Amino acid sequence: MPEERSTPRALLDGVVLGLVLMAVFTTAWSANTLGTWPGEVGTALTAVGVALSAWFVVTAVRLARTRGRASTAVTAEEERWQRRSGRAFGLVFALEGVVIVAAVNVLAAVGRPDLVLPTIALVVGLHFYPMARIFRRRIDTWLATALTAVGLAGLAALMLTDASRDTVWGLVACGAALTTAAYGAYFTRTAGDLLSRTSA
Repeated sequence: MPEERSTPRALLDGVVLGLVLMAVFTTAWSANTLGTWPGEVGTALTAVGVALSAWFVVTAVRLARTRGRASTAVTAEEERWQRRSGRAFGLVFALEGVVIVAAVNVLAAVGRPDLVLPTIALVVGLHFYPMARIFRRRIDTWLATALTAVGLAGLAALMLTDASRDTVWGLVACGAALTTAAYGAYFTRTAGDLLSRTSA
């Protein structure tokens, strides 16, 4: 019945936001290969990232158009959870930004700017762990582990081997782009389920 198939507006908004964020981050990470792997390889990888991001944005727009049909009814408990999770998300996101800025400045001060990109990947990966708890999503834990491993591997390669910065940065960018693209694909699948519910 209509009441059983209605989509909570908060869920819809969360999926739309997730798609837009993953579009931005997938484009940003894949575009890093333009500077590290110039030529056909970097161009091709960036083009794939942009194409995926466009897919995420189109899906987000399609889902946002159904917002008027989404349910705004929430229980008192759901309303409290939405407020708590919203505050926690904002805090973690802000803390992530502060840590990244601080890390970039520290690395510049100690003469290791080559460690910046894998450090950013590490911080972004770690920030998914609390997100998993906040939003009760198992995929956040998997993605946190994958991206954290990418960042750590990049740091280890630059600190312990003679690998070139461009090679390592390109690989880190690819790993990070794959992670955010996987998250975008997850949100796309969720959006598809929500769209089928609203159109039924």
